[in-house]
Amino acid sequence: MRGDRLESRNEPLWKPVPSDRSFQSDDGRFGLTIGRSELKKILRYSLAAGRLETGGILVGHYSQHHDVAFVGDVSGPPRDSKSGVTWFHRGIQGLQTWLNGLWSKDSYYLGEWHFHPGGRPAASGIDLRQIKEISEAPAYLCPEPLLIIVGGTMPASWEVAAYVSPRNCSLVELKQMDGSRTEVGRSAPIRPGSKVSSLPARTEKQKTGP
Repeated sequence: MRGDRLESRNEPLWKPVPSDRSFQSDDGRFGLTIGRSELKKILRYSLAAGRLETGGILVGHYSQHHDVAFVGDVSGPPRDSKSGVTWFHRGIQGLQTWLNGLWSKDSYYLGEWHFHPGGRPAASGIDLRQIKEISEAPAYLCPEPLLIIVGGTMPASWEVAAYVSPRNCSLVELKQMDGSRTEVGRSAPIRPGSKVSSLPARTEKQKTGP
């Protein structure tokens, strides 16, 4: 209890207050759910980055019908990451060791997240190209990677958007749904990702804007 009170006193005044979020494509083919605690992790990493972009990876599992991805944890930026005001290069240091520890829990690499400081959570042209490269890269073993983007000014004003990049298809925006963790859209399942054997660094700079 004492620890809970301490965390409460140190907790930023987020606007809006973080909560469980569920997203779905317009055609019901793809779904994503991220819980309050995982979203708060992303917000804290974003707050710590200040005016610089930052990011990390998403891990978790899929629903029984493989049509909804549940984000169970997120990483912060690896130590070998590099960033600027309008770009972010996600490194790889420590990620594989962390992922190896999750194998027994049936947690998989699901995709990427990153932060656009002072901007909207809209995917840029470079974001589109990079997430497409991940969907096609054999090393990731993830043909439909997710992309979560947080934008705004921390902690007073932030927004979140979610996308999926099916292999050989255009990026699909996932719209936020009312309610919490539900299994939705079973017409065309997301294929379960395999456990990642290696994680190449993202080699291009990410920039906000189109």
